[in-house]
Amino acid sequence: MAAAVLLLAIATPAQDQMRGWQWQNPLPQGNSINAIRFTSDKRHGWAVGSDGAVLSTNDGGFVWEQQECPANTTLYGLYVKDRSHVVITGARGVVLTTRNGGRRWVVRPTAIRDHLFAVAFAPDDPLHGWAVGTFGSIIATTDGGLTWKTQSSHTSAHLFSVAFANAKNGIAVGARGTLLVTTNGGAEWRQQSGIGNSVLTSVGFASTKTAMVVGYRGTILRTDDSGETWVAANPLVTTDLFSVFFIDELHGWASGESGVVLTTGDGGNIWLPVNVRTSPRLASVYFADESLGWAAGEDGLVVRTDDGGLSWRRLTEGGRDDLANIFFADN
Repeated sequence: MAAAVLLLAIATPAQDQMRGWQWQNPLPQGNSINAIRFTSDKRHGWAVGSDGAVLSTNDGGFVWEQQECPANTTLYGLYVKDRSHVVITGARGVVLTTRNGGRRWVVRPTAIRDHLFAVAFAPDDPLHGWAVGTFGSIIATTDGGLTWKTQSSHTSAHLFSVAFANAKNGIAVGARGTLLVTTNGGAEWRQQSGIGNSVLTSVGFASTKTAMVVGYRGTILRTDDSGETWVAANPLVTTDLFSVFFIDELHGWASGESGVVLTTGDGGNIWLPVNVRTSPRLASVYFADESLGWAAGEDGLVVRTDDGGLSWRRLTEGGRDDLANIFFADN
């Protein structure tokens, strides 16, 4: 695990609020990033990760600022409605919401202690949302994330991702090849059989009927009937995949271990690798349109593409080599 160089701020009356350690390398910070999302204006975005890391940008990701987080725990899931309203989920049942772009985050009660790995809202009704996590936990909201109630998944498998095409039709995936489908907003979840035992890490809808699932060992599954039947695609790689995202019915991307990014232009039938020129684990990928996208993951890495994934540039700075010692000459 890469260590980080930190700077101890010299305490003065004007700096009391800044006393302590601050990230100096890599920048903007070195905690792993688990999710990255942007608003429709392609400029305002957030990234969340380990140790309560919440980063925000208003220039398309070139400059990031850390926002104050009231939950000092690992954050996993991220939903961005617009530049004011954002929802985050994390370890120990944490749900955070903001109504002012992150200037103030509020912890929302969930009555559970399971780690919540992902959160999703209905595209046609942003008041309806769902979060999934460890031991089959599913919670749902009908007021935009202010209050949450549990739903029964009928499984003890860890759930890593959830997506909804609308307020009724949704899919959740997880460990041991777990693939759950609902057609009534989560009032009932049905497990699909014959999927296999590979860990399924991410699900995304390309249209109201078509969805894609990715997982370990290069697993890619596709449905054209809202999850009733599934077929496997040939990704030409055996790398573990962690995230999948579609901007429309044809164009999608998947990211995973060792900096692997795959792209498709035909709705997921054929997947081709693209070069990120970096090897860290990419836990999250998000695209604003056919050209502009971001990926993020290990050691605080954030990369951006402006040509649909053909080329990428790193938005974070600094080295990521392991460090073994630190020394101060004075106070």
